[in-house]
Amino acid sequence: MNRIKDIRQTDILIVGAGIAGLSAAIEAVKGGRVVLAHKGSPNISSTQLAQGGIAVVMDKTDRPALHCRDTLYAGAGLCSKKAVRILVNEGMARVKEMLEMGVFFDRDDSGLLLGQEAAHSRRRILHAGDSTGAEIERGLWQYLQKNNQGNLTIYSPAQCLQLLIERGRCHGGIFLQDGQQFAVLARQTILATGGYVQIFKYNTNLSGLSGDGIALAYRAGAKIRDMEFVQFHPTSLYDLRPHESQFLISEAVRGEGAVLRNVLRRRFMPDYHPSAELAPRDVVTRAIVAEMRKTNSDHVLLDFTTSAINIPARFPSIYRQCQDLRINVAKDLVPVVPAAHYSMGGIATDIHGRTNIRGLLACGECASTGVHGANRLASNSLLEGLVFGRRAAAAALKDRTGEKAFAGNIDGVKINNSANIRAAIQEIMWKYAGIIRAKAGLTKAREKLQKLPDSSPEENNLLLCAKLCVRGALRRRESRGAHYRTDYPRRKWLGRSNLQNIMRSTSRADNF
Repeated sequence: MNRIKDIRQTDILIVGAGIAGLSAAIEAVKGGRVVLAHKGSPNISSTQLAQGGIAVVMDKTDRPALHCRDTLYAGAGLCSKKAVRILVNEGMARVKEMLEMGVFFDRDDSGLLLGQEAAHSRRRILHAGDSTGAEIERGLWQYLQKNNQGNLTIYSPAQCLQLLIERGRCHGGIFLQDGQQFAVLARQTILATGGYVQIFKYNTNLSGLSGDGIALAYRAGAKIRDMEFVQFHPTSLYDLRPHESQFLISEAVRGEGAVLRNVLRRRFMPDYHPSAELAPRDVVTRAIVAEMRKTNSDHVLLDFTTSAINIPARFPSIYRQCQDLRINVAKDLVPVVPAAHYSMGGIATDIHGRTNIRGLLACGECASTGVHGANRLASNSLLEGLVFGRRAAAAALKDRTGEKAFAGNIDGVKINNSANIRAAIQEIMWKYAGIIRAKAGLTKAREKLQKLPDSSPEENNLLLCAKLCVRGALRRRESRGAHYRTDYPRRKWLGRSNLQNIMRSTSRADNF
């Protein structure tokens, strides 16, 4: 491959433009030149799909200590208490700033409306109908475009192919845009590229979210943590039509009184947990799987008729989607099935987003800050992106001076687009490493993944994330949070799982 001659420079490079990347950019432009590179136009991010809302203490009857307790409980013993305390305390200030930026949340005459979701002991979910993420993304983009002090350059659509590493330090990355490769040299690089649940056949993410940042960081020598913990959302719409991803039916629906029934129309969640439909997501998901097996069905039913609220007004997107399938939620039961939704594992960071590689930081779903532990508490993900995106940018501004410039030549990245392996990866992972796991299936998944050929950069990243997930799942010989193994059904004390590779190969996913 020829050497790259198109070399651009900046103080801070941010890869990804969901809530974490935008929050980082809003902070970073205050003190330096910023390049914001992302794959989509309009943006590809999980933020725009987030329905339920953002969890934050806003009510007089609520306290940060209660939010912290609920988060730790959901995380099944693997949360970092320090990171969770930062989340719940700084989150209040960050959300108030977001309101001042012009982000709109639902209100009535008494003020902001707060929703209820599973495993929360108080009503603390701010929402904008059932399109909260899209409203947050709109507001943050609009604010950033008006308040960047001339310090912002946006490259979109642009895919990061490789991080530039020299003497244990990150100096930016190589990008592909319109078929041409260019390099961005940066004093600090922040990855905010989202998660990796596209490794599963049934998932709620857009196809462009392929674990890129995690794969890039791993190949560069960054520590990767807890990849076995993938949260399966209990209720995606059971829809047999071809589509890119499963349509999510927000947990907030159950928070407003909807209940789950099996295909025999029997309500079953009280049999599995005292909190019934508001049990933690991993509990509800496995209960649904158990009921599907008992009734020899491929779905269960969500009953909106038990809710006293106005469904079209509170959940307009869900209402319209059901209407498209000729489902009247006022009288019909809605078929639902679990789908992979959120990845708790990712690039290991400290509370400021710093990784073990100098000059490289991470935030949002691609990062493992310690907030989510083994199972994310509902609606904490948007808050984490908001809080830790801001912290990562602040750390990057602080650390950007005093480092030597990149001294080496920059060679282009060889790209192979000959094989399409996404469907094979997703089928293998869903069948052998999905909601319920065991050594035999995980071993089979590892063997099958290893035989897949080299493919495009995006699919190679997806393959590497799948391999890391399987590797973590084989190593964790217990059941905890979102990770459930039938051969090790009890919880033991196994701490955080770290994976690291010092290889810097960019040609294909690493062997295991």
